[in-house]
Amino acid sequence: MKLNWGYKILIVYAFFVAGILCLVYLSSKQNKDLVAENYYAEELKYQKIIDQSSNTASLSSPLELHKQDNEIKLYFPSEFFNVNGKGNWLLYYAADIALDQSGTFELKHGEANIVLPHRLHGLYTLKLSWHALDKDFYFEQDITF
Repeated sequence: MKLNWGYKILIVYAFFVAGILCLVYLSSKQNKDLVAENYYAEELKYQKIIDQSSNTASLSSPLELHKQDNEIKLYFPSEFFNVNGKGNWLLYYAADIALDQSGTFELKHGEANIVLPHRLHGLYTLKLSWHALDKDFYFEQDITF
């Protein structure tokens, strides 16, 4: 049986419509996490992070970090050798909010350790904020596990 050109166009159009409907269905199943639930309020507070980052940039040397299995060691500049303090850390995973990790750390003698609850895989952004020397500081760096 031979099909004429009208039926062939109809078959191609039907496959096109089925493909578009399939793509719509698959895209509706994608995860749509936002960076923050209250994004606008976070943007308004961003000037504070800019000020804290400039405090970090004015230090004598940059913050160093070394990662091991499930631990991140932080080495602070010489200004912090005789300073004790506390800070917060966040490991932000852009692809899935469920994989974000956060906690606190203690700054003692210019060093701090972050112990991770389990082994991580992928690209994370480490965000540190701490208070010492009567100033607030902020540091951010990408880390691959």
